[in-house]
Amino acid sequence: MGAVAASARLTWAAGVVAPRPGERVLEVGCGHGVLVALLAERAGAVVGVDRSPTMVTAAGRRNRAAVEAGRVRVQAAALHEADLGPHPFDAVVSFNVRALSDPGQEETWDVVSRVLAPAGRVVVAFSVMTPGVEDDVVATVARLGGARGLAVAAVHRGETAPFPSAAVELRRPAAADRG
Repeated sequence: MGAVAASARLTWAAGVVAPRPGERVLEVGCGHGVLVALLAERAGAVVGVDRSPTMVTAAGRRNRAAVEAGRVRVQAAALHEADLGPHPFDAVVSFNVRALSDPGQEETWDVVSRVLAPAGRVVVAFSVMTPGVEDDVVATVARLGGARGLAVAAVHRGETAPFPSAAVELRRPAAADRG
């Protein structure tokens, strides 16, 4: 597969996720499928979910070869209604998706927790468009993930255009860390 034409922020986000061959990745709010394509270059399988049938159609078109090869699957659905299959995901990622940074989205986080592999990671990436938003998003994501046994492992920052980007990476603490 050739290089994917992508914005600096989505290229940066794919680097933060850094999927390894064989890993299963879920992108929440996949939009046109650009990040799906970047993740599919390295991951074993990528599932993209978006509420918009129009976006999912575009994502399917953009990732046609990977869809036909069985490495990418996209579907139009709210996350809590999506058919995510029986196998857990090694990474769950989103970029600028309010469902993972909005305090009222408990149901979305319940799904993320349910489908995440025991050693998996969640990467909630977003554009930092106004001062102070980064701290608010990090605190909200930490609280929502923390209520499901996930802890902030890192906060990544990228100087991307047109706005800087940030990503909260969460993981389940290792058994030894839980005491």
